[in-house]
Amino acid sequence: MENDTIHHLLLVAFSHSNHAMSSRIRAHGLLPGQPKILEHVAAHEGCLQRDIAQACAMDRATVTGILARMEESGLIERHPKAGDRRALEVRLTDRGWEAADLVARSGAEVDEMACAGMTAEERDELARLLARVRDNFENAEGKGAHE
Repeated sequence: MENDTIHHLLLVAFSHSNHAMSSRIRAHGLLPGQPKILEHVAAHEGCLQRDIAQACAMDRATVTGILARMEESGLIERHPKAGDRRALEVRLTDRGWEAADLVARSGAEVDEMACAGMTAEERDELARLLARVRDNFENAEGKGAHE
């Protein structure tokens, strides 16, 4: 019998999505965790590390490690925030913007795979429902659960 519980479907869909995305970005030297951070920083240039952790549902220590590798490979720069030198703002380098563009193109391809045969209305509904699922988890676990 096929397992069609919500949690199982989410796990399997994530596995397929993650594999499809990884196979597209791996050849370009990007490592796990980096694509979603690139997407977030591209949309929120100058954001703080703690904001990245919350937005990407990752703990701060993991984000710090990933950002260190991204800085070493020339994808990002971190600078102290004006008025709070303990907080670091994250900005993409030119190489980081190229990688973010690759991630966006790859994400669009993966979205097309995931939504094949769906109408625009169905895609909008899926996005709305997934955002609601995300929000439900954040509310249930507490927004600070990834610190």
